[in-house]
Amino acid sequence: MRMKVDVEVTSKEIITPSSPTPAHLRHYQLSSLDQLAPLVYNPLVLFYESNDKTVPNITEISSHLKKSLAEVLTLFYPLAGRIKHDWCVDCNDEGIPYLEAQVNCKLSDFLKNPIPDQLTKFVPFELGDHIDKELDLGVQLSVFDCGGFAIGQCVSHRLADASSYFMFSKTWAATARGEANIEHPDLFSGTRFPPMAPKDVLAYDPSFNISKNKVTKRFLFNATMLEALREKYVEGAFGSKENQKRPSRVDALTSFVWSRYLANSIKIT
Repeated sequence: MRMKVDVEVTSKEIITPSSPTPAHLRHYQLSSLDQLAPLVYNPLVLFYESNDKTVPNITEISSHLKKSLAEVLTLFYPLAGRIKHDWCVDCNDEGIPYLEAQVNCKLSDFLKNPIPDQLTKFVPFELGDHIDKELDLGVQLSVFDCGGFAIGQCVSHRLADASSYFMFSKTWAATARGEANIEHPDLFSGTRFPPMAPKDVLAYDPSFNISKNKVTKRFLFNATMLEALREKYVEGAFGSKENQKRPSRVDALTSFVWSRYLANSIKIT
């Protein structure tokens, strides 16, 4: 039986970059590809189970998340700014909202059979709110009764596709772990793909093909299935075994899902 989950926001604050953005980087030019992206938020929710033997100190966890987030915003400084007129981002360091929330159940109970529509309770924005908001990024820490928690993010599709979104998340995680070698983003897309004139942007509605009626399905892959996929792609790789790199679980699963998508598309056409 699916349970209804209540998520109550308990606090909200603004996180700004730990170091101010230099004056010569104050205006970040959007590329033509950015301008064509739908004005929506891309969501991402990461769940973390608690150790049964140790009760996590949520105050310390939240403080560490906020400190590392402020540091990574210095690298991804456009996310702490505000989009202006579909043309550029004012990198004014006004910051991003950081919410904390309490969830009325255990994480394990929720994950047994979650209701897809309830996942939006773990992110700080409604996905279609970007039309009325200049905010480029938001973060929400949701704490479950068991001590487990979820980190929800919403980033503007105008500034981040899936690849750059995951890069931001990986860089934030590396910063939080205290790693020495932190990958820096390439923020020159506006130079490589010059923006369109304002009159051309206004003539195009990026949200035209976005359907409001969606169907969500959940697929579970256990450890055994993931290992089988990894072995499958190693065996099917070209070159000698000595030079073959074993794919990660994410790489293997992504390849599998993409291959099924392509196979289905071929059948349809």
